[in-house]
Order: sequence, then structure tokens, then C-alpha cells
Amino acid sequence: MSTTGRFAERTVVADDFLAAGFAARATVAAGRLLLDLRTQHEDGLAPGGAKMAQLGRTWSGLLLRNRIRARYPRDGVLTGPGERAPDELRRRRVWLVEPLDAAEEYHGPGDPHWSVRLALWERERGVVAAAVAVPALCEVVCTADREAGWRRPARAPGPRPRVVVDTRHPAAFARTVVRQTGAELIPMGSAGAKTVAVIQGDADAYIHSRSAWEWGDQALFRVAEAAGLQVTSVTDTHPSRRPQGPERGAGLAVICRPWLTRTLLTAFGAHGIRPAGAVPGQRKGARARP
Repeated sequence: MSTTGRFAERTVVADDFLAAGFAARATVAAGRLLLDLRTQHEDGLAPGGAKMAQLGRTWSGLLLRNRIRARYPRDGVLTGPGERAPDELRRRRVWLVEPLDAAEEYHGPGDPHWSVRLALWERERGVVAAAVAVPALCEVVCTADREAGWRRPARAPGPRPRVVVDTRHPAAFARTVVRQTGAELIPMGSAGAKTVAVIQGDADAYIHSRSAWEWGDQALFRVAEAAGLQVTSVTDTHPSRRPQGPERGAGLAVICRPWLTRTLLTAFGAHGIRPAGAVPGQRKGARARP
């Protein structure tokens, strides 16, 4: 490679690193805002329940958008599901914003399992930087963590793997598959909190139901991959179940430690749910639509 090529490559890596740091700081700031709103509710100064969650999502989204526009005025911004994909904005770079992941956990009394997510999509490269914050647990992870040398020591495999699943709507066959592997089920709230639990060593795997806004999930997949986890997309291949949609097993992703990947995928395979490929492979600008 030429000297110019090496310089360009280093510049790209540095830009990704800086964008990831910005994403981490922005999600932490949004998390502080959400925590402050919770405190105001406890002091009788703000509404509670779904109204508090709606207000928090609006304020958090505005904070993130304003920070992005102040730091990267030429970039596009997408918040939540819609008809458009990032490449339809005709921008070279687009920020994917999830201001409040798991509103029910957020307005639930004392539940810490809600999160804020932010990812940067770039044309021809896909998602290049991302961050996920779990404010109530004072945790934030981003794609720059590996390059920065930060890594929490991995927990040694125990007698029973620990697998986190959604509290209210666990992925199809998740409970059956997990029990077949002898693993321990851990119900938890937001997708961001579950991903961070695996990264931090509090769990060994997470069976994730892909959301309606599939691009919004990219922050989860990229920070997991940067932390050394394996992320695999799985699809229901049974013809009688496929038309019934994701609740029957299609559109899942398995985020887990490498030593557990084969065990989980083999258990899924017994139910006709097969690997569809590595989710983070969408860096070449491939378009993922719900």
C-alpha cells in the first residue's frame, strides 16, 4: 500500500474512534437528562408513567439531535422506525438515534434496565461507530473500547451459561432452546441493557428479536462485535412457520461469547432455525430493511 493509502486508512480509523467517543459522551448526557427527569417525578415536579417516558424520549432525542448537528452539521439524523433507510437520505453519513430503549422499564419504579443508543452509518461502509449507555447502572460501551485497550476481564465459563431474554416478549423458542442447553434464563428489559450485560460479563448470551427499525439495532451489534462477542443472524426455515413472522423465529440475532455460539446455534437448528449470516457484515452499504 502506498504512503498515501496508509495515511488515508489511519485517518479513517481515527475518525471512527472520535465518532465513537462522541457517541459515548452524547448517550451519557442523554442518560443524565433522563435520570434528572425521573428525579423530578419522584419530587412531584414531573408526570409519571407513560407521560414521563414520552417526555423523556422527546427531550433525550432533542438533546442527541442538537449535539449531532452542533458537532457534525453535514450529517443526517434518523430517529425511530420509518419508511426510509439511511441511504435514502442522500447523505454520506447518517446518525441512527434511539433516545429511550424500553420506555416501560424507564417509568417503572426502580427498574434500571433501559438504555440510550447511538450509531453512525456511513455510505459504502455501513455502521462505523456506535455507543450504548445504561444510565441507571452508570454503564456505557462503545466501538472505540477495543482500540482504547479497555476490556473488562471475561468471566470464566460456569457450570450453567447465563442467557438474557426479553422480559415481556422473549424471542420465539428462546425458553425451550435455552433449557435444552442447560442454561439459566435471565429476563431483562431493554435490548441495550441486555447487550451491555453480555459485554460486561453479567451474562453469556442474548437472544435478540430484531426490531421493526432494523437499522436501530446496529448500535447493539457493532458494540458487541467490538467487545469480542459473536453476532449471528438466524432465520426460521420451516415453511409452515415462516409466513407468521418474527414471533415464530424469523428475524432473530444471537449475541454471545464465542465458546457458547455453536451450542446455541445447534439447539436452534433442532427447531429449524438456521444461521443466516453475521449481522455486522452490513458494512459495505448493504441495505437492511424490515
